[in-house]
Amino acid sequence: MISHLKVANNKAEEAKAFLKDKGYLNKSYLPIKKDNSVLWPLNRDSVQFEGKIVICKGLVHNKKSRDYRLNLDKEIRDIAPRSFDIFGDIAILRLTSDSEVYEQQIAEALLLSHKNIKTICVDLGVHGEFRIRDLRVISGYNNFISVHKENGMKFEADISKVYFSPRLATERERLSSLVNKHENVLDAFAGVAPFSISVAMKGCKVTSLDSNPEARMWALKNFNRNGIDEKYFNFFSSKFEDYDFGVQKFDRIILNNPTNSLPFLDKAMNLVVQKGMIHFYSICPKDGSFQLSEHLAEEFECIAKREVHAYSPSSSLFVFDIRRNLI
Repeated sequence: MISHLKVANNKAEEAKAFLKDKGYLNKSYLPIKKDNSVLWPLNRDSVQFEGKIVICKGLVHNKKSRDYRLNLDKEIRDIAPRSFDIFGDIAILRLTSDSEVYEQQIAEALLLSHKNIKTICVDLGVHGEFRIRDLRVISGYNNFISVHKENGMKFEADISKVYFSPRLATERERLSSLVNKHENVLDAFAGVAPFSISVAMKGCKVTSLDSNPEARMWALKNFNRNGIDEKYFNFFSSKFEDYDFGVQKFDRIILNNPTNSLPFLDKAMNLVVQKGMIHFYSICPKDGSFQLSEHLAEEFECIAKREVHAYSPSSSLFVFDIRRNLI
C-alpha cells in the first residue's frame, strides 16, 4: 500500500508537472485512472498540492529498464551520459571529453535498448541567431528529419536547421491546460510551432513569429498535420523586436527565448491586455539571485515560478508566469 495524490482529470497534468518538478513521483508505480480522477503514486506520505491523499495498492510499473548504460562495460558506463533527448527516431547525446572516445560503444548500447531509434548524433552546442544545434551523426542514418510525437500531437522538422526542445513537452502540456478557448495568444519565438499548436488545439487564436525561414516552412506543415484550421493561426517570418503589431493586444504571450529573453520583456508587457499573462522563459542561476520583479512594470506581478529543467551545474531553465493586474 502506498500514498497517492488524487486529483480531478482537469488538474491531472498540473499535478503531474508539480510532482515531477519536486521529485515526489514514485517511479516504481503507474498512475491509476478512475471515476474522472487520476491517482498519482507518491514517494512520501503527503504533498502540498490541492487534492486528496489516498492510500491504496499501487499499480506496479513492470517495464524493463531502458537504461542503455547497462549494456556498457563499467568503465564506460560511469562516464556515459545518463540522459539524452529524443526527437522522433533521432537520439541526441551530449558527450564529455572523457566519453567522446567511447562514442561508438555508447551508440551501439543505445541502439540495443531503444529499437525505435534510427539515428544517433552528438550535440555540439546551440549556435547563431536561430538557436540551431550543431549536430554530428555517430551511428545510423545520416538524417536529421523526423516526426516527433508529443501529447497526442505530431511535429516534423529538420533539427539541423531549426530549434526544437523535446524537454519542454511537460511545459507545453502545462500551458495548454491553462488557456481558455478563444484566447488571443502570441508565440513570440515560435520555432516549428509546438507551443502554438498546443494552445491552438484548445481553440485559441495564435499569432506565431520566428525569424528563421526554415521554421515557417515546418510550422505550416505542423499546423496542417495536427488539423489546425487556418482561421486559428497566423505565422510571420519576423523578429519579435521588428514586428509592428499596430493596436493588436494579446490575452497571453509566450516568451520562449531562454538565453536572451530579458531585452524583449518591455515590448511584451506593452502587448498584453489587463489580466493577461506572459510566460517568460529564462536561464537563471539556481541560487535565486535573479529577481524578475526588478524588471517588471508597476502593474505586473509574477504569480508563479517553476524550474523546467537543469541547464548547467549552477543554472536552470525557469518559467515565470507574469500577470498584468488592473490599475
